[in-house]
Amino acid sequence: MSQQANELFENFNELTPSEFFRKNKQMLGFSGKIRSLTIVFHELITNSFDAAEEAGILPEIKIDLKRLGKDHYVLTHTDNGPGIPEDFVMKVYCQMFAGSKFRNIQSRGQQGLGCSGCVLLSQMTTGEATHVISSYMDHGELKGVKMKFKMDVKNNVGDLISKEYFQPETTGVCIKLYFKEVSYTLAEQGAFEYIRRTMIANPHAKITFRDPSGHQYIFKRAAEIVPVLPKEVLPHPKGVTADDIITMAKTTDKRNFKSMLTSSLARMSSKKINELAEITGLDMKKRPKSMKWEEAEAIVEAFDKMKFMAPPTDGLIPIGEEQIEKGMKLILKPEFITTITRKPITYKGGVAFIVEAGIAYGGDAGRIVNEQRKSEILRFANRVPLTFDQGSCAITEALKSIDWRRYGLRDFDNTPITLFVNIVSTQIPYLSTGKQSIAPEPEIVHEVRQATMKIARKLQKYLRSKRAEKEKAMRSKIFEDYVPVIIEEAANLAETEVPDYKPVLAKVTRRALAELLGEKIEDDEEEEDYIDYFLEELDEFGHEVDSEHSARSNRVYETDLDDAFKDDEAPKKKSKKGKKSKEQEVEDALEEEEKLEQEMSGSSKKSQQTTLFDE
Repeated sequence: MSQQANELFENFNELTPSEFFRKNKQMLGFSGKIRSLTIVFHELITNSFDAAEEAGILPEIKIDLKRLGKDHYVLTHTDNGPGIPEDFVMKVYCQMFAGSKFRNIQSRGQQGLGCSGCVLLSQMTTGEATHVISSYMDHGELKGVKMKFKMDVKNNVGDLISKEYFQPETTGVCIKLYFKEVSYTLAEQGAFEYIRRTMIANPHAKITFRDPSGHQYIFKRAAEIVPVLPKEVLPHPKGVTADDIITMAKTTDKRNFKSMLTSSLARMSSKKINELAEITGLDMKKRPKSMKWEEAEAIVEAFDKMKFMAPPTDGLIPIGEEQIEKGMKLILKPEFITTITRKPITYKGGVAFIVEAGIAYGGDAGRIVNEQRKSEILRFANRVPLTFDQGSCAITEALKSIDWRRYGLRDFDNTPITLFVNIVSTQIPYLSTGKQSIAPEPEIVHEVRQATMKIARKLQKYLRSKRAEKEKAMRSKIFEDYVPVIIEEAANLAETEVPDYKPVLAKVTRRALAELLGEKIEDDEEEEDYIDYFLEELDEFGHEVDSEHSARSNRVYETDLDDAFKDDEAPKKKSKKGKKSKEQEVEDALEEEEKLEQEMSGSSKKSQQTTLFDE
């Protein structure tokens, strides 16, 4: 017998947000032992950063993680922020979808789930209560409160256990949480690595971390500037739906369509209102409360046909090239680094975003795998590290699509290199509530590629210069090894003593390397000085020739050779009678040099005396 409708709905129940996430904690990112602990660190750190920066305070955080047993820990997190007023403590930590970030503004958190999710995980795995100490200013008076509470999952509120007041010395919040079924590790996706990456994108912060073994890590501050606070940005006409327009109409305090649209949307001027009225035929003087769904749809369809300026970007605050470089230098200590901050553009819906990128090479750049450094990709969204779900992220897709061989990296995977990418926007298109992966919007992928390829060219230039230095050293080594042998053999062939060539060898080596590398030598001595030092001139009887009777008085010098080569490229001029052209002088010098080599090679003719010429 079939059941009646009333019987079917006897078990009809409602779930509060807390109840829903208690059954679906993986949607908050708590899907594994290592990941769960990392997400806890992420939520607590980002909340502390946001609070401190809004108050104009340089963030300083202390984290103490103690092991109580296998996969059992107690976490104490302390910050120097403005604190939380007593009436809001349990709302922050026990109420899902509650917070101060539900605005169209650039922020690290967007959903109001972070801290309450951590309390929920603690309570689900240990049954322990949460301890919070908050110090805050209230009308110029410094107040402090210690609270102990649990989350009332059924009603999505906090359940106070105890409360105590005290007199603090400074503002800030300290929270103590107990966890089971979590794990601490130094692996790439662990809590320690999360802190390391956080410091790269937040060089203005300081974090002191004591791990379960008792070892204390101090991540020092690399910048003394509090980031500029972002401004709230109005929605762009290209990014709203009919439902958005209806919601605006129901909640606005404006008296007509015109004032509602101009005050609620960006880039809406009186001129655009007139154009909208002409396209839709709607009366812009109507009261918003009377708006029908068909009218809202007509407005949105008209927006699609209209042209608007790009959304304002003054609400987007990037890290900045200088600050990124400071953060990467502090943590990675690379031998080469370059950064870039691109101009704002928009993706679908008219949402503005900025891409920042950096490349660090050498030093501590890259990740260590089996004692070998490999390439590393650091993904960020509004300064927050994205440590999980790398494969599905737009940043990964963009970086993997680049042909790194074009930039001198033949084996990218096994190169000690760190790639940094930060996406700045009021609406980061995350793929899930875990906020660990960015949707591959075509505009975002393209912009990440462009930013990275531009700075990759600078890396390519650096690698070329590095290879040139190695070649320079190799050439110098060869020159220094073989020239003495040649000189000694030449002296033996000429049956003369080996000259003291060492003081001259340095000069010759320097000149030879400079010519190979196309460099100039400053304050170079006259070529005649060291050639005369290096060689002696003998007559046919083997006697030294004095300067007065020297055959080298008409010697061709290097400057003459340079001029001859220049003239060789220019139209040749007829030489005057009785005078040799510079080209002829060069040819004569080369012929004399060739004769010299032939004479030196004929060592069997011992009786023959060799006359040495400089050219």
